[in-house]
Amino acid sequence: MTEIRHSSLYVKRYAKMHISKWIVIGLIILFALNACNKPEPTFPAPSIEFDTTNEYVSGDTTLLLGTKIKIRIKAVTKSDVELTHLNITGIRDSVLTSFDTGIYKNTFDYTLSVSKGIALKEEWQFYVRDRQGRKSETLRIVLLKDSASIFGEIHQLNGILLGAQNNAVTGGFYSFETGQVYSPAEATALQPKINLLYFYDLIDTDAHTIASPGANIDASVFGEFSPVNWSSRNTVRFQPKPNLTAVDFEKCSNDSLIVTNTFVYAAGNRKAKNLAPGIVYAFVTDTDRKGLLLVKEIQGTNEGQLLFDIKMED
Repeated sequence: MTEIRHSSLYVKRYAKMHISKWIVIGLIILFALNACNKPEPTFPAPSIEFDTTNEYVSGDTTLLLGTKIKIRIKAVTKSDVELTHLNITGIRDSVLTSFDTGIYKNTFDYTLSVSKGIALKEEWQFYVRDRQGRKSETLRIVLLKDSASIFGEIHQLNGILLGAQNNAVTGGFYSFETGQVYSPAEATALQPKINLLYFYDLIDTDAHTIASPGANIDASVFGEFSPVNWSSRNTVRFQPKPNLTAVDFEKCSNDSLIVTNTFVYAAGNRKAKNLAPGIVYAFVTDTDRKGLLLVKEIQGTNEGQLLFDIKMED
C-alpha cells in the first residue's frame, strides 16, 4: 500500500514538473513571436528646403529674358536609410519637362542653373525620396518674364571643320574661347580650353558624333590622347531639334531661337550622334552658355570630316 502511495506522489510531481516545463517553453515561444512581430519604427519623410542665402533665388520672382539665376535645394533624410532620388520638373507655359537625378546620401545639396526663358511663366518643382520610397514635400518656385525683356545679340562661328579620329590632316577638337581647331595632341595640352570634339563611332554605332571631353567616350577612340585621361574635362550637353530646319537656323539673327529651343543642362545628352547634313542641335555648356549647331557637310567615316556652324549667346 505504501509503495502505491509513493508511486502516485511521484507521478503527480512528475506531471507538475512536466507541465511547468511546457509552460516555460510556451512563454519562451510567445516572447520570441512577440519579438519577431515587433512593429518597425516609423520614420517621417525626408525634409527639403531652398537655400535662402543671397547667391540663390528662393522665392517667386520676375526676371528679364535671359537672366541667369541659381536655385539651390538642401535635402536631409529623416529615416535610417539614404536619399536615393531627386526629381526636378519645369513647367513653361504649360509645357512640362521632368528629369531625375540618382543619389545615395543622407544629406544632399543640388544647384539648378536657370536662364529665364521666353515663357511668360515658368514653375520649377523639386522633391526627393529615400530608399524606402518616402517622399518629401514638393518645393515650388515661379519665375515670371519681365515685360521690359528684349532679345539679345548672338555670337556666330561659321565653317567649323573637324576631322574624325583617324584624319591625319584636320584636327578634331575645338575651343569656343580661341575659335581654333586642334589635333588630339594639341588639345591634350590645352585641356581647359577644349569644348567640342568629333569622331566616328565604330563601337556603339553612333556614327558621326559631336561630343565634349566630359562625355563617356571609349578610351580606344583617341588612344593616348583620350579625354578620359584628362584632368580638366569641359562638358557640353545636347538635344536634337527636329522642328528646326537649316533655313530657321540661317534666319536666326538674335537669341530668340536659342532661348525658345534651349533646355536645362542636366536634361541634355552628352553626345550629338548619328549626325547628317541639315540636322540642328541645341546645346548648353557646363557654364550655362547656350547655342544652336547646324551640320552642313559630312565626308567619310573614321578618317572623314564634318563641317558645321554655331550660333550661341554672346
